[in-house]
Amino acid sequence: AYFQGDQKGPVFLKEPTNRIDFSNSTGAEIECKASGNPMPEIIWIRSDGTAVGDVPGLRQISSDGKLVFPPFRAEDYRQEVHAQVYACLARNQFGSIISRDVHVRAVVAQYYEADVNKEHVIRGNSAVIKCLIPSFVADFVEVVSWHTDEEENYFPGAEYDGKYLVLPSGELHIREVGPEDGYKSYQCRTKHRLTGETRLSATKGRLVITEPISSSAPRTPALVQKPLELMVAHTISLLCPAQGFPAPSFRWYKFIEGTTRKQAVVLNDRVKQVSGTLIIKDAVVEDSGKYLCVVNNSVGGESVETVLTVTAPLSAKIDPPTQTVDFGRPAVFTCQYTGNPIKTVSWMKDGKAIGHSESVLRIESVKKEDKGMYQCFVRNDRESAEASAELKLG
Repeated sequence: AYFQGDQKGPVFLKEPTNRIDFSNSTGAEIECKASGNPMPEIIWIRSDGTAVGDVPGLRQISSDGKLVFPPFRAEDYRQEVHAQVYACLARNQFGSIISRDVHVRAVVAQYYEADVNKEHVIRGNSAVIKCLIPSFVADFVEVVSWHTDEEENYFPGAEYDGKYLVLPSGELHIREVGPEDGYKSYQCRTKHRLTGETRLSATKGRLVITEPISSSAPRTPALVQKPLELMVAHTISLLCPAQGFPAPSFRWYKFIEGTTRKQAVVLNDRVKQVSGTLIIKDAVVEDSGKYLCVVNNSVGGESVETVLTVTAPLSAKIDPPTQTVDFGRPAVFTCQYTGNPIKTVSWMKDGKAIGHSESVLRIESVKKEDKGMYQCFVRNDRESAEASAELKLG
């Protein structure tokens, strides 16, 4: 027999990530490992807490506790298996803990074509040519290059001072368009991140260049700017599509949080402006906020607002990770978390919600039924993170 002191509740050694996307041709295996004494058993559950079992040919639980999705034929796709939120539960006699939410998404490889349309531009202005990717594959497909029929090739991540620039979001940015730019055609090449296949757009785009006849104030297309979101350390472009004659100037401002005051955006090695486009490299959480692009020429002005959120991965830990408390004495657990944005904080005991949403959990007077595993979860719309701690009785 071993000592009482060696015995402990479960702790995750390996927890699945928040999102697992895979192609039906590859399948996927999701690993979950926990330690404890005695060794915890691993159970896979749905987000409503019910256990999941084998679905022959589509989902299996392996002997070492992995959740396995074998490759499958398109006609065997089942939403409740292949588009589901799972979690891993680890338990022994001292308590239970639940992993973060695991959003599983199987993608049936489907044929798609990207297109490039005509873009109208007034001579002397900048043009932005889009690679149009069908919405059903947009999450998995990115633009890897642009090609003209004059054998010119443009790739993302090149210098910012050339005439052509592939923006981080995949558009081709052409500055100070002249008549000669109307003679070329443009194609984009896209890559599917789950299957790795690349393909050229089915259609070629052209610039239709109009010669200005008289002065015109800058006009921005009546587009609704969707709020933008990107992960910390990535690169993003904020577009300010406006044209006029004479070609307008562009100035970017950022609102000071919680006020109507704004400051000019400071340009440096990390923040560049190319014509009207603002490019932010290696984004930091502080880049989040509301931006305003002000467009002016000698005839008039116009402005465009964009909201940007820079997300940082969520993580949590509980202090102390384990404590031994005598009957009737108080116990305090503190949840320390980082990440952006954080929408909710919640606590569980042994896999059941306890309806507490502060970062500090205080038990005034410890009773026998208070012993076990406590967890704190932090969440936003995209991800979640958890930490666990054990309360033992003295």
